[in-house]
Amino acid sequence: MGMSPKFFQESKRCVFLVVCLLFTAAVCSGGDYLGPEEMVFVSGDELCILERDVSRLDFYSLAEKKVTCSIPLEKTPNRLSLCGKRLFVTCGDLNGEVLEIDLPTLTITRRWTGIHSPWGVACAEKRGLLCVGRRFHGDVLLFDLNQKTNREKAEIPWEQGVKTRLPVVREPISMCVSPDETEIYIANHLPLVPSNGSTVSCAFSILDLETETVRNHQLPDGCVNLRDITVTPDGKYVFMVHTHGNHRTITTQLFGGWTNRNGFTIYDRDRNGTCTYLIDTYEQGLTNPWSIRVSPDGKLLAIAIGGNREIGFVSTEELIERMYRDMNHINPQYVFFFGVGSFTPTITRVKMPELSGIHALAMSENLTVTAGYFSENLAVFPRINDPDRIQVSQTGIRWQMARSLTGTEPEILPLGEKPPVLDAKRRGMKDFYDGERALDHWHSCVTCHPDARVDGFNWDLLNDGVENPKNTKSMLYAHVTPPNMITGVRATGEAATRAGFVHIHFKRMTEPEYCDVDEYLKSLRPIPGIALNPDGTLTDAAKRGKRLFFGPKTGCSACHHGEFYTDMKMHDVGTQNDVDFDGMFDTPTLIETYRTAPYLHDGRYTTLEELLWVGRHGETDGNFEKLTEQEKADLVEFLLSL
Repeated sequence: MGMSPKFFQESKRCVFLVVCLLFTAAVCSGGDYLGPEEMVFVSGDELCILERDVSRLDFYSLAEKKVTCSIPLEKTPNRLSLCGKRLFVTCGDLNGEVLEIDLPTLTITRRWTGIHSPWGVACAEKRGLLCVGRRFHGDVLLFDLNQKTNREKAEIPWEQGVKTRLPVVREPISMCVSPDETEIYIANHLPLVPSNGSTVSCAFSILDLETETVRNHQLPDGCVNLRDITVTPDGKYVFMVHTHGNHRTITTQLFGGWTNRNGFTIYDRDRNGTCTYLIDTYEQGLTNPWSIRVSPDGKLLAIAIGGNREIGFVSTEELIERMYRDMNHINPQYVFFFGVGSFTPTITRVKMPELSGIHALAMSENLTVTAGYFSENLAVFPRINDPDRIQVSQTGIRWQMARSLTGTEPEILPLGEKPPVLDAKRRGMKDFYDGERALDHWHSCVTCHPDARVDGFNWDLLNDGVENPKNTKSMLYAHVTPPNMITGVRATGEAATRAGFVHIHFKRMTEPEYCDVDEYLKSLRPIPGIALNPDGTLTDAAKRGKRLFFGPKTGCSACHHGEFYTDMKMHDVGTQNDVDFDGMFDTPTLIETYRTAPYLHDGRYTTLEELLWVGRHGETDGNFEKLTEQEKADLVEFLLSL
């Protein structure tokens, strides 16, 4: 008697599940950290969790309270997006890829390969389009999902699969699609403007899928670390979370958000305007809002507070009514900003002391779930509906408060069989991300150093006097390229670590805790440059640029040489401005220079081309005038490969 195709399909799935279970049992018994960074509901009580540090997807059953299956990944996963019965996962950096996973069979059915730093991802299923952000290229790729593939291999080099490539702003790390699939909203993580300019902030981008064009909306001055973006089910409002750096002040205190604040922005599609709220109280910050989601019924908004052990809930009805009241029903294309303490009555805060590093967040019809990146556990909140908690505004509008929409006592569930045991590097990373390490939780190290790199701001720190703001430096290789700070006021990376907690966080730690942070920073490794071939080799242009860099025509290697491309000395290169005390500045490493804009000590240039050919940085005796346009392009190509 013959077997039906359905039988073979179910048998294939069963065999795959057995393999998954065996793999899960093996990896769960090991010592690897999980790193739950993002998650989505794939059914009523099942989550797919992106475990960044162990490079896999875990399928977690809330009913069984355990991981039931795992999919190992060859490269580090960055983001994921659910689209019907398919998952799309962006992975890797230099030779990255985008995976299409079929949920019924839990198999990888297609992959786009050779993409540098694929990150944000969103699918417009009805249009057959997949949008992927290349984080360090500052652009998005549109892929045609209807393109035929070789099912034996199902691999497509991205240049062959891409339909359109469009520039956005800087580091498109999160995106979502409107319910009608007319637009994709893109969160650009960092600013791309001179940090000594009049407005220094992130922008979000709107990709019009009808015309395949992009328009950018800059947020109010100081908005940075734009980490996540989501849209309401009716498509009327877009929400995004970010921090807000008060970068024009002298950092003499933290109280009341003097130095840093935390908030979110609402984009009103109909009116084409934005309204930004800061969510801190005057007494304490809600450090590093990391993720934001709206419930499927559109009534409840949740914000995961990455640097605190907290989650914030907001009734969307109350929020929208309040927004229009606060802005006095101003006409379209408004930009409103409301400061510290303004949002306290509207947000319901829930503390979760068991969780550390709250990043991942997911909502279903019945549940809200968030995860601790370092504690490797889940907090599960039930949805409720209490119609008795209806409020009436002065304008007669009725709304439900957040407390009537969600429970506030979560169930805490472990992700692994045992709680993680943190080594020195992991403890140091946790402290680097932890808002509790700063006075009253106003910020953490990662607030100004996302991924331990740069935020694009100038800060007037108390290291070397006041009224001389300088650009944020990357901490990559800080411990092996002394002196530290732009003006070299710290002799070593270790000294800089300790001074940072005392003079910037206004809080001391123990010597072992400082050593842990040092270990984390020493462990940082660069992401290979954006101007490399997928196999890591130099392009032909970069090879020519390398010869120029080390040759007499440019003289670049006089100061930038050795393993880290720095002589570790102070130099006056003629960039002193009116507020600098002197013109002597530390020679920075050029490794990862592609991601450390804006350039020079005051951040006056946003591109390497501006730095070299407008600012004439490194020019001696008019030698740049002798370079051809091709040679200039080749030199920049080499710098972008480092």
